Amino acid sequence: MHDPHRARQPVIAFGMAPASTVRMLLAPRYIPRLAAMVGLFTRYGLSDFAKQQGLIALSPDSAEPGPLDGEIAERARAFRKRLVELGPAYIKLGQVLSTRPDLLPEPFVRELDRLQDDVGPIDFEDVEKTLQEEFGARISKLFASFDQEPIGTASLGQVHAATLRDGRDVVVKIQRPDIREQLIDDVAFFREVAAFLTSHTEAGRKIDMVGVIQQLERALSDELDYRIEARNAANFRRALAEFPRLLVPRVIEGYTSQRVLTMERIRGIKIDAVPHIARVEYDFTKVADEFAKAYLKQIAIDGHFHADPHPGNVFVVMPGRDNPRTPAEVAASNRRGSQREALTPLSKLEQTAQAEAVSAPVIEMPAADEPKLALIDFGMTAHLAGPVRDRIVSLLLDLADNRGHGVGETMIEMGVTLEDFDRQSYIREIANLVAQNYDLSIGEVKLGRVLYEVINISYTQGLRLPAELTLLAKALFNLDAVSAALDPTYSPIEAIREYGTRIANERAQEEMSWRRVFRTASQMNELVSALPHRLDQFTAKLAANELSMSVDSPQLGALTRSLQKVANRIFTGLVLTGLLIASGMLLPYWRGLGTAGFIIAGVIGLAMVINILVADRGAGHNR
Repeated sequence: MHDPHRARQPVIAFGMAPASTVRMLLAPRYIPRLAAMVGLFTRYGLSDFAKQQGLIALSPDSAEPGPLDGEIAERARAFRKRLVELGPAYIKLGQVLSTRPDLLPEPFVRELDRLQDDVGPIDFEDVEKTLQEEFGARISKLFASFDQEPIGTASLGQVHAATLRDGRDVVVKIQRPDIREQLIDDVAFFREVAAFLTSHTEAGRKIDMVGVIQQLERALSDELDYRIEARNAANFRRALAEFPRLLVPRVIEGYTSQRVLTMERIRGIKIDAVPHIARVEYDFTKVADEFAKAYLKQIAIDGHFHADPHPGNVFVVMPGRDNPRTPAEVAASNRRGSQREALTPLSKLEQTAQAEAVSAPVIEMPAADEPKLALIDFGMTAHLAGPVRDRIVSLLLDLADNRGHGVGETMIEMGVTLEDFDRQSYIREIANLVAQNYDLSIGEVKLGRVLYEVINISYTQGLRLPAELTLLAKALFNLDAVSAALDPTYSPIEAIREYGTRIANERAQEEMSWRRVFRTASQMNELVSALPHRLDQFTAKLAANELSMSVDSPQLGALTRSLQKVANRIFTGLVLTGLLIASGMLLPYWRGLGTAGFIIAGVIGLAMVINILVADRGAGHNR
């Protein structure tokens, strides 16, 4: 709906916003923080990024940054440390920026990746207090042992190693105290700035900034409730049960609450720290292939994927180490004739995972001396609705098969075109990009980076894309990094081509499922039930002469005028033909009148020819 008041609000172009406009339209309490945010980018050598996003234009001071000493790596390190000082919300902002290599220089992206696990620890007294409040017992009663030193820290919590009373080794993630209160005001600030940018800047017109902040809010809401992460982990353990080289640790349900998450402990090596000798001794190609196919299944079939598979969340599990078992291994070692009935939601998911691991399509089981891949941290996930998922499947297949025009068309279908969008130029640029990457050798093609470049071209050309696509690009970008760390010669594109047939079959089965047929039948039943009433309304309006039809077409007037010209020429031609026939019939009996008829017909015909020539020449000049 058009809002006349909004139309009168000033639009700020890149690099030319008056400070008075900012002070007038933004809440006064946010003005100093806005200046601080702009300074955050300009002070550490990111003034180009700030200009591109219209941030310098929004600074109440509008001051250009002064000269900055030091190498770019030092500036990136200082930038990361400053984000940590500003608090969890800014750490999350940095994590979002770490997924945008099209916006930030590579040293900044690499440095911001460390925000995943390089923040200050929580005092152990706060850890004890949280466990006491959540479970009503002291640590010594809950665990056989509990390490006071954390094995990992993050912006919202930290992880401790522990041993349960039954001897199982676990990790316990504790939420930072009072973290919700710290985030509320920062998120409100981001929300207001995003709304301001959307209404008053050119960048906000092209990027769904409000949608990005809403996505950030949903992610924070999910990550602040560890029960959601526990359910995500159980769902992914079930969804990936058919891939025997992928390990998702089980959640210890009785030791999990809103602020505490307890899972089986993984003893592995971070994907980017695997020693060179291990790469010589073991073949990681099968692991990389299963990892890529698992992600394709999550995206294309399940519509629910792990949105943050960065190297810090992926571990290589080497043979011979004491680690949890996959659902396939649990099912294979189960000697009971029948399983005990599951009583809780997560235990039911585990039973389903074991059953699906047994009935899954035949995949070569790993040998005892083969490595596996373990996935952790399921706080950030993404869901794809049916229509969006179908288009993303088409997008991935087009990327894999060098169909650049198909990529461009699919992106247009997914996005919203702005008034300055040039369709042909956009498709041509996308096709050139896809062709350039297709010519690269296997292992050089980075699917995530290609998608980021496609998104960047869409932004500059005036195509506004949904937020889900950015999350997909982030997942594929990290998928490229993990695959390259496992096997530098491996490319997920080959997996997409091989997996295309299964994707098509799964989609066809879903379309022909009884549930889909029943839903279609229900919708048809509703239509048939409502049809008599709707027909009665239609005929009543028709009888009362109240039925009207409206057609909105900007070319309808020109079409009507063209049809009228055609009709006039046809009518004139018919009159001229009749006059000629009548004159010919009169000529033997009434020579004077017949001759006059021929003269009149000749004049009319000549005038008609001249009028057609003049009118057509004028129309040609107007085109």
